[in-house]
Amino acid sequence: MEEQELVIVKDSFLTKIANAFKKIFSRGKDKELLLKEGDKKETKNKADVELISRVEPVQLEIMDARRAYRKYVINNSKNLTEDVFNYIQNKIYENENEIKKIIEVNSESITFNDILDYMNAEEKNISKFKYQNKQTGRYNVPVGVIGIECDNSKDAIKAIFKAVSTRNAIIVLRENYNKYSTEALVLLIVKECLKNFYIDDNIIQMFSKEEIDVNSLDKVICKNGQNENKTESKTIYIYQEDESFNESVQNEIERLQNNDLYKSYEIKPIKGDFGNVINYFDNIKENASAICMYTKNDQRAYKFINWINTPNVFVNTGIKSLGNSADDKNCFYNSKFVLHEDVF
Repeated sequence: MEEQELVIVKDSFLTKIANAFKKIFSRGKDKELLLKEGDKKETKNKADVELISRVEPVQLEIMDARRAYRKYVINNSKNLTEDVFNYIQNKIYENENEIKKIIEVNSESITFNDILDYMNAEEKNISKFKYQNKQTGRYNVPVGVIGIECDNSKDAIKAIFKAVSTRNAIIVLRENYNKYSTEALVLLIVKECLKNFYIDDNIIQMFSKEEIDVNSLDKVICKNGQNENKTESKTIYIYQEDESFNESVQNEIERLQNNDLYKSYEIKPIKGDFGNVINYFDNIKENASAICMYTKNDQRAYKFINWINTPNVFVNTGIKSLGNSADDKNCFYNSKFVLHEDVF
């Protein structure tokens, strides 16, 4: 499993904050795929296995958030997040005067101590990352790219800290967006702290809702408390990386088709470059009921388990009994059933 090196870099922090504030939220225009893989035409082979080709790129801001999420979620070290929060706390204190001034300028009801309280509350949530429920055998795995609607500074700042604690990529969808607000300054401080730990600072962004294609997000948490999730389809995908798994895949397809438990499901075998397949699942409008990957590569298997947004993910095992995570009340995690063989 991949580990991210944790290094503290001495910096002129206030200078960085000042410079960043002047060019806040500058946005690029170029678009590119999240994972570049070989270009292939979409087709079907004799076994009706669909070849997944390149998908159309989504909005640049969402692509940047997706990259940041993928890097952050595959690091299992809880100490990393704890160290980041400790560093953020120090920098919040160092910028206390600046934060209090901007609160005063904007005549906001939030206080400096409120900000510290929100951060401390999120630090306690670190234990929920990759937590396994012993009764169900399911894991709490971050969802991916989440939009959070906010109409005040308090909720926006809480959402900023959520990205650090849950390791989801959070895009704050701010009503009455003000780039010189208290939450904008807190966001810049947090981003500078993340960079010092070599964490992609696109893990947290903030825009007005009109600027973001919310239909391309994995989830939207509305200000009324309702969650807008991708719906779950009745599709089971069987993904094989190379021809050596042909027999295993065909046997699994036949087993599923002959099993009354799966009569109502569409069984869909697929092939394709790993990056194309991951991008495909990120961009489909409905989440699969289950996905099984056949591979000999342990690193790609580990990434697949973490990145795929489905309640049931399997590696080299075939499809086992399916569970539904719809009852999970923690909207920042998938309650994911995971099985794997011969890769770890």
